[in-house]
Amino acid sequence: MKKKILVIGGSGNLGSSLKSNNFFKKQFFPSSKVLNILKKKDIIKFINKHEIEMVINCAALARMKECEIKKNKAFNVNVLGSQNLIEVLKKIKYRSIKLIHISSDAVYPCLNGDYSEKSRTRPYNYYGETKALAEKLVRKYVNHTIIRTRFFNKKLIKFNTVATDSYSSSLEVNKLVNYIKFLVNKDFIGTINVGGKKISDYDLYKKYKKNLKKCLYYDIQKKLNFKISKDASMNCSLLNKLMIKSNV
Repeated sequence: MKKKILVIGGSGNLGSSLKSNNFFKKQFFPSSKVLNILKKKDIIKFINKHEIEMVINCAALARMKECEIKKNKAFNVNVLGSQNLIEVLKKIKYRSIKLIHISSDAVYPCLNGDYSEKSRTRPYNYYGETKALAEKLVRKYVNHTIIRTRFFNKKLIKFNTVATDSYSSSLEVNKLVNYIKFLVNKDFIGTINVGGKKISDYDLYKKYKKNLKKCLYYDIQKKLNFKISKDASMNCSLLNKLMIKSNV
C-alpha cells in the first residue's frame, strides 16, 4: 500500500513536476490558500484530516536575486516555514511521519566543487544562508532526509548567455523527480547530495537551447551585487552506493 504523501510547495517548479509524475498523482498537493506553511494550524489540520504518513517540503523562495531584495520574505518562507513544519511533526507523536526536505547546493561555498555531505557548509549568499538555517532545524527531527540539489526546467531556460567556466551537478527537474521517488522508498535518514556529473553551465544548457551565447563567470558576477557559484559540483557517491545496493 502506498504511503499518503503531502507535498508542500506543490505549485512551484519541482512541486508541479512531482504532481505530473504518475507515482505522485494520487498524493496531496494543497495550494498555499489551503495550507500556508507559515500557519501551524493549517499544517496540523491537513495532516490529521488526511492521515499523512510522509511530507515532502519543496516550499521555498529560491530566486537568489529575490532573496537578496526581500530578505524578510526569504527568511519567513525558507526558515520559519521549516520551523513550523518541524514543530508540528514533533507534536504528532502517535505516528512517525517521514520528512523529505529539499535543500540546495548553495549551502556549500561553491568555489572548488566536489563537495560531499561531510564538507563544510559556508553559504555564499542570503539564499544559501536561509537553506543552511533550515537544514539545522530539520536535523532536530529524527525521521528526516535532507536532499541537497540543484535543478532546472528544460522548458524554462530564459537566459541567452551562459558561462563556460562555472560548474555544477545540476539536474533537469524530471530527473530529480526520479531520484526523489527512489528516496521515498528508502529508509535513509540524514543528508544526501542528489545531482549529476560535474558539467559547465554552457555544456549543460546548450543541450536544450541551441542558440546560447558563451561568456565567462566574471562577466555575469560583475553585473550582480550578490555572489553566485563558481563551482557547485557535488560528490554524489553516497547516492550512487544506495542505488547500487538497491540494484537501480
